[in-house]
Amino acid sequence: MSIYLDIILVAFLFIYLVKEKKLNILNSSLIYLFIHVFFVTLRGIQIFFLDAKIISNKWYSTYITIDEIDKAIFLADISLVAFFIGFNFFTDGFRKKGALLVKKFQNYKETRQRWIDYYLIAVFVAGIIGIVTYRSIADRDIDTEEFSTFSNFLTSLGIISAIVLLYEKGFKKVYVAYFFLLIVFYSLQGENRFRVVLALLFVLMYYLKTLNLRMPPWKYYILGFVFILFSFPLKEVGKNFQETGKIDVSEVVKDSFEEFSEGESGDMSFIEQSAGMVGAMELKNKIFYGSTYQPIFFFFVPRSMWAEKPALNEWQHQISISGRDFGEMGQISLISGESYANFRYFGVFIVSFLIGRWYSYLYNKYSNLPAKHKGFLLLLLFNMVLFQVWRDGMISLILFPFLNYLPIMILYFIKKPIPVK
Repeated sequence: MSIYLDIILVAFLFIYLVKEKKLNILNSSLIYLFIHVFFVTLRGIQIFFLDAKIISNKWYSTYITIDEIDKAIFLADISLVAFFIGFNFFTDGFRKKGALLVKKFQNYKETRQRWIDYYLIAVFVAGIIGIVTYRSIADRDIDTEEFSTFSNFLTSLGIISAIVLLYEKGFKKVYVAYFFLLIVFYSLQGENRFRVVLALLFVLMYYLKTLNLRMPPWKYYILGFVFILFSFPLKEVGKNFQETGKIDVSEVVKDSFEEFSEGESGDMSFIEQSAGMVGAMELKNKIFYGSTYQPIFFFFVPRSMWAEKPALNEWQHQISISGRDFGEMGQISLISGESYANFRYFGVFIVSFLIGRWYSYLYNKYSNLPAKHKGFLLLLLFNMVLFQVWRDGMISLILFPFLNYLPIMILYFIKKPIPVK
């Protein structure tokens, strides 16, 4: 079974990071490893060793098999190894560029501070508009893709404005209060809780950088574990709060822990959903040869201008089989599943390797720069969306930085630091 190989592999990779003194919250390969362990390794242990139920079979009439999950874990392992190799090896050129930048910008000034100040006002106003116009996914017409995409962006502006203000203005009481107020607000909406989780990751990385710490103090691990347990049932928490106006935090954490430990949390089913898709690809003998990436080039085109615009997950519609309607349900492929759909095993390795190279470039070039330098901001942004890339595939590498988190990307392009003596 692949789960044995997976356990050995993640243990080896963690030991490698410890031995090479690469434990750093900014290290993208450490983030990737954590995501893999949490959603692949732990879920595999629950299924193969603890006889946990296959959660995704609640949604499918054509059940996912153990063999399909076994193969999906193997593909995820290939992706993990490829990302690690791309990120951690052959990095001398990247590190040299980083060292030159650090030397150049030991002392610097921001030449467009007035632009930034005006932009922060605009972002704050946009954030207020986003909060006021917030509508949960459950209330939207999911058949109207253009509205859904635009509203996703619009309603995210609140939490993004809080991130941008914290980053530029620092951890002053008023900005911290605004940020945590929005964390609570978004947590109680019942949908898109990853807006909350990813925002907290961004702020945590930035905060530790300001303290010159590579990893969080131990107390943060306990808080982080409690928050993760709390984040799983946020859909139900939000809906219940909107219906009753009440929330029992202790009961929520208790129920979430039981679901997690017993393997019945739907948020732990990513590897199962990927397994279902891989099995369907094999059944239909379907290979896409890169066509799943086509939406990268037209996702920004309004449907009103192109009525026949394919869905972002059009390829999932094409591999759907009787009893597994992936396209309509919007299931999770993982980067390994999407890459397998395009180029089979070669694709799983080479795509993950290339993504690892991109993240290695960002990390080795920008991680040691001052926290307010635009290069470090770019690293924070892409580290924040790494989970989405791992979960949803290559399109997220473009979609999230340039659409969902566009205000942060705009700030990157506005900033213009110059070295001073």
